[in-house]
Amino acid sequence: MAMIDDGKTDRLAVIPDYKDFDRSTGPLVERVVFNNRFLFTLFCILITLVAGFFATKLAFNASFEKMLPHDSQYIQNYLTLKSELRGSGNVIRIVVEATQGDIFNPEYLETLKQITDEVLMVPGADRGWMKSIWMPIVRWTSITEEGFKGGPVMPDGYDGSDKSIQQLKANIGRAGIVGTLVGDNFKSSMIVVPLYDIDPDTGKKLNYHAFSKNLEKIRNKYEAAGGGKIKIHVIGFAQVVGDLIDGMGRVATFFLFSVLIAAAIIFWYTRCVRGTLFLLFCSAVAVVWLLGFIYAIGYDIDPYTILVPFLVFAIAVSHGMQRVNCILHDVGRGSDKIVAARYTFRELFLPGLTAVVTDAIGFAVMMLINIPVTRDLAMISSVGMGFVFISSFILLPVTLSYTGVSRSAAKRAVRIEEGKNGGTAAGAWEFLNNFTERRWAVGIVSVAAVLAVVGVFIGSGIQVGDLDPGAPELRPDSRYNMDNAYITTNYGTSSDVFTVIMKTAPDMIWHYEPL
Repeated sequence: MAMIDDGKTDRLAVIPDYKDFDRSTGPLVERVVFNNRFLFTLFCILITLVAGFFATKLAFNASFEKMLPHDSQYIQNYLTLKSELRGSGNVIRIVVEATQGDIFNPEYLETLKQITDEVLMVPGADRGWMKSIWMPIVRWTSITEEGFKGGPVMPDGYDGSDKSIQQLKANIGRAGIVGTLVGDNFKSSMIVVPLYDIDPDTGKKLNYHAFSKNLEKIRNKYEAAGGGKIKIHVIGFAQVVGDLIDGMGRVATFFLFSVLIAAAIIFWYTRCVRGTLFLLFCSAVAVVWLLGFIYAIGYDIDPYTILVPFLVFAIAVSHGMQRVNCILHDVGRGSDKIVAARYTFRELFLPGLTAVVTDAIGFAVMMLINIPVTRDLAMISSVGMGFVFISSFILLPVTLSYTGVSRSAAKRAVRIEEGKNGGTAAGAWEFLNNFTERRWAVGIVSVAAVLAVVGVFIGSGIQVGDLDPGAPELRPDSRYNMDNAYITTNYGTSSDVFTVIMKTAPDMIWHYEPL
């Protein structure tokens, strides 16, 4: 409730008419905002419209390199030499499975050729380093009495005959690609597709959603045309991101449900329609500002920062609820709506600022982790706390100074506080007040200490990292994780590749010692 110091004692400031209020009192920020509240509200409306326009242009995408820990020596080696390591790093693996028989039949091989040709033309694929038994880059080598001899795995004169298929079998054995490009049981073969981070055709960042959609079209086309004889499995960072972006619609649905649940709880507590609606509105405004800001600085929303808008909304509702509650109590005691809004702003400004700054610093600490996606998450969250402060701590009281709150809801809030509405709230506070006494305080601190010891003991066994096969972002029974399980079962490879690099002085690689 609003309290004002009259120089002698603290008393409740009940000013029923705003004309009796001295507008020159209060901190500078309060006077600037509330004495110019129309201009401030108009400014917020304009900013919201601009940010909302920008937010509609925001794209969902991701970046492979932003997921890497840049402090790691291994990652630094990769980033330094990635132009020479084409074909490793950000790679998609497509496995074409023959569900009937094996891969050594003309029908399967023709289908594999068509799939390879279509994947070759998907924007973002590094065509020069694609690998498949149909690609000339995949070669076999043998040593004869005449020296080295080799050629492409797919025979030059392949015509689908038994002879050419037998030659293909021999070449696969000599190339040593069983377990990498050909399944251990010869029932499938793999297409390895390195990806560009920057699309060379457009000069823009690779659109992972569009890329995964193109792969999905190819998958659906050939699985349908194969009549059950062909099944396609896809793994890789791009496919994970594509599946996550496909799930964004469900994320939006969860967000809508969270808003509705929050609205129901707030209304149940306040019984004030105006307070509930404008609290949710101002909290949503903070989210709109944040999304507009993300677009303005040239960022995208990725599957890992999509949680930030939820976080911003929840924190804005939490802080805003305190302001609605204070205004309700002041109005319930007879104060004018503008007076109630100003005193609420005055009393909660510094505590609220302290809380938001603490939140922002807590998020900013994550910037010490040298993983770009984590730093982006920290920066966006910290900026979001600034928008929460403006929307929930300033805009919400200003808005309620225009609309006011329900008089009946305000009187109900006062009755509950005074224990005249069934005594539920008063009884709860009376019980909690017991913990300020030594006997109760010692007991609760002792319980907390025991729980802390138990927590440290149990927490010492916590494991860090991906503990389950597949993508931890997706459910174990998701199509991606089922594809991953098939590939790891039938191939001696996965999406993780360990590469050993040796550096020499110029031209020394040809000498015996380095070799």
